[in-house]
Parts: sequence; structure tokens; C-alpha cells
Amino acid sequence: MIVSLTVVTVRKGHEKQVVDILNDFVQKEKKVKGCMKVYLRKAMNNTDTYMVYSEYDTLANFEAANKVSEEKMKSKKIEFVLKPHVLKLFYGNFD
Repeated sequence: MIVSLTVVTVRKGHEKQVVDILNDFVQKEKKVKGCMKVYLRKAMNNTDTYMVYSEYDTLANFEAANKVSEEKMKSKKIEFVLKPHVLKLFYGNFD
């Protein structure tokens, strides 16, 4: 299992726009091959910080999803792409 954590801090006045983008990302990521779970959470102690938590079944599927994200960024046709900043990366069976 691969766990990806992304922390996003939003500038004042852009909350709605960023939340819409993050919700769209979460809905699309749920359909990605190998993505087992993906959640969007708001920080309890900071109203302008959000976390996206994603779980992938294999390292190969995580890397494939990350590659798609990188390709979108290169196309320059997309205004915003959430590229996970991996804070922790776990590989193994935790059952």
C-alpha cells in the first residue's frame, strides 16, 4: 500500500475556488486504477489548510497516477494540477 499526503494552504479570498478544485481532484482520483481511497479534509486548527489523503494498492499504480499528473503540468493547458507532495511513503502489507 502506498500512502500519499498533500497539504494545501489557501490564500485568503480563494477558499471556494481551491475547494472546488480539490473536490474535483478527489472525484477524478477515485476513478484512477489502483486508487483504493482518497479523502479531502479541512484542518481543525487552521481554516485555510486542507489535506488530501490517497491510498494506492501498488507502487506501480501510484507512479502511474503521478506520471499522469506530471504530463498534465507539462501541457500548460491546465491552470491547476494537484501534484502530491509525498510526506510519507509506505510500502508493504499493514493488515
